[in-house]
Amino acid sequence: MNNNIYPWHNSAWEQLLAMRAKLPQALLVHGPEGIGKLALAEQFAQLLLCEATGARQAPCGACEGCRWFLVGTHPDLRRLEPEALALLRPSAHEPDENAPTAAKAQKPSTEIKIDQVRSLDAFLSLRSHRGRQRVILVHPAEEMNLNSANALLKGLEEPQGQAHFILVSHRPARLLPTIRSRCVALPVALPDLAAAGGWLKARKVPDWESWLAYAGGAPLRALGYASDAGEPVARLLKALQANDLEA
Repeated sequence: MNNNIYPWHNSAWEQLLAMRAKLPQALLVHGPEGIGKLALAEQFAQLLLCEATGARQAPCGACEGCRWFLVGTHPDLRRLEPEALALLRPSAHEPDENAPTAAKAQKPSTEIKIDQVRSLDAFLSLRSHRGRQRVILVHPAEEMNLNSANALLKGLEEPQGQAHFILVSHRPARLLPTIRSRCVALPVALPDLAAAGGWLKARKVPDWESWLAYAGGAPLRALGYASDAGEPVARLLKALQANDLEA
């Protein structure tokens, strides 16, 4: 198993590998937030774009396709995600000299906008740059507003050669039923306690059992909570135990 995905994804990864023989045009990877679904989808997208020869169980990480994927410049990959999420990627911090000044001053959107979906038209009408599949990764898919969702539906209704959509969703019920009906669903479940606990303990998360329970069993959310709020919460608990109401 490739180490770029989480250990509790073994079963889901095997299902993805089995799909390669008859790859659906649209795949919906869904499950609770905080379990690493995006990493799973990204690794599958990288595998589809990997140019290493032979049957592989994971992307090689060394070919041109993998290198371009890892730095975010692969010509056969498009990402649809809210601006607020896109800005968290390292490549997003490089200044865009062509961006309008007014656009730079706007607050980043938390939605996937219709203009982002419409920008796929040219991508879908072209042949693959590398002679392989083209991949559109949508995350989180439920953040499309109604207009952008309808625009994406048009692309799903009109298949374009070797173009494949991978939708990642925390709340698939918020997607249009017509979008869900055109996707092959891959549910990803919460990891069991042993897998989640082992992963958190390896990262030296103190009181990981409490944080995991607070996160509803989602280990990535538990890690985020412990990192962001661990020290303040520890101080509060200590004050409560000491009956220090002023603190």
